[in-house]
Amino acid sequence: MTDKYRVSRLLTLTSLIAALAGVVVLAAAVHARAETIPVAPRAVQQSATLYLPATLYRPQILSEVPIFGVQMYNNTQPDSQYYPSLIQSGASWVRVAVYWQKAEPVNVPPAEYDWVFADRALAAAAPAAGGLHIIGTIENAPEWAVADPNKQDGPINAQNMADFVEFVAALVERYDGDGHQDAPGSPVVNYWEFYNEPDRRLNTTDGRWGLHPTEYAAMLAAVYPVVKNQSPNAQVVFGGLAYDFFEGPFVRSFLDDVLAAGGGAYFDVFNFHAYPGFAYNWLPPGVTDGGPGLLEKAQYLHAKLATYGLDKPFVVTEAGWHSNDDVNHPGSEEIQARYVAQLFVQSLAADIDVMIWWMLNNPGDGGWENGLITDDNPPRHKLAFTAYQTIVDRLTGREFVRVLPDAETGSTAMEAYEFTAATAGAALYVAWLDPMSSAATTTLALPGETVGMISLYGVPGATISDAADGADDGIVHVPVSAQPAYFEVTQ
Repeated sequence: MTDKYRVSRLLTLTSLIAALAGVVVLAAAVHARAETIPVAPRAVQQSATLYLPATLYRPQILSEVPIFGVQMYNNTQPDSQYYPSLIQSGASWVRVAVYWQKAEPVNVPPAEYDWVFADRALAAAAPAAGGLHIIGTIENAPEWAVADPNKQDGPINAQNMADFVEFVAALVERYDGDGHQDAPGSPVVNYWEFYNEPDRRLNTTDGRWGLHPTEYAAMLAAVYPVVKNQSPNAQVVFGGLAYDFFEGPFVRSFLDDVLAAGGGAYFDVFNFHAYPGFAYNWLPPGVTDGGPGLLEKAQYLHAKLATYGLDKPFVVTEAGWHSNDDVNHPGSEEIQARYVAQLFVQSLAADIDVMIWWMLNNPGDGGWENGLITDDNPPRHKLAFTAYQTIVDRLTGREFVRVLPDAETGSTAMEAYEFTAATAGAALYVAWLDPMSSAATTTLALPGETVGMISLYGVPGATISDAADGADDGIVHVPVSAQPAYFEVTQ
């Protein structure tokens, strides 16, 4: 990029930070009123009080593309050992990291960028590689741009913010598909996430922005107009918040402090992470085995943003579970597969526009095996992969209607969700029993003449008729267990 553009970006940055400084002062009163927002029990949510944001100004792509996504790293090109599985999964979205350090390891004027790593990471967005929708997570600043070279995901030096803005401008331009300075194959990336879990404290081994919310808001203010200037279709995505494990490395007040500093004006899409291991933070008091907690966490965060006058589309860029046989965090391929259905169903119920399963493949580091497939070459498809394919097949094209209340399910342990018909006349329900380890079974009464059952793994089951229970009353009774299943009213 020429020096003329560099000066232009610097002037924009200076004016934005100056303006933001005034917003920080004005926002003090807003921050003072940010209090704990109670999470309604699911039974209350079921009675039509679930918070759903308006979608009038939702970015068009978000409202039209199926929710289903996966996390990948480093290479999404067709030569990746995982690429065939990516396509076979039916995923519409891929989240992938883009490292500033890789593109600009040395700071020289004028800026020189090495795009080899980014081109490989974002390749799946090219039409010839599937044209998948990508969320690019911008992170990992060069050592020369941060105060502590060992904490490259923390705040950027003030004197280097102009360098970051310049890099972002070049990055967005390269992947906007407008035919000008495009990457090979013209991949189009419209969603740019700024850092991963920025609510992590800086004074940890992997320190981030957690104790520097004002600086994070200023960074968003600096990059936002540049992203929009480079590509009118591009959207700024808030860094995916852990917003859990507050007794550990994450800062509870980070979100409030960023919004109080005026950061809400400088992102288009809100973003958080949801892992079932922290469901206890979001379930009603006294409920310890009540599902993955994503629905309740989303409701809480929608309400949180509303206290600041914000109504943004939501995405979840990390959710998932492992298949490890671990004593403290029990897992297996079956348990992992059940969470695939639970987390995506709750995401749809919570009006989440994109949910990224973390990850497509096992990380291969000897730790948690979160992947839908193994890290072998070629990889083995785990049960979770089949469950993923099934939910993509069953729920693509459908819209969430409601959570069935306990009065209809007849059980406080049952979760049941209704979706609209893909074709006229056929509603679909997804149901399971909590806790996931339960060996119990019960029945769910559904309106209809016949109901077809589909297993978690897409295997057609029995078609049950109204007359099966001996009463011709327009009600079909279907069996429900801890393994999620799909029930399609066929008549």
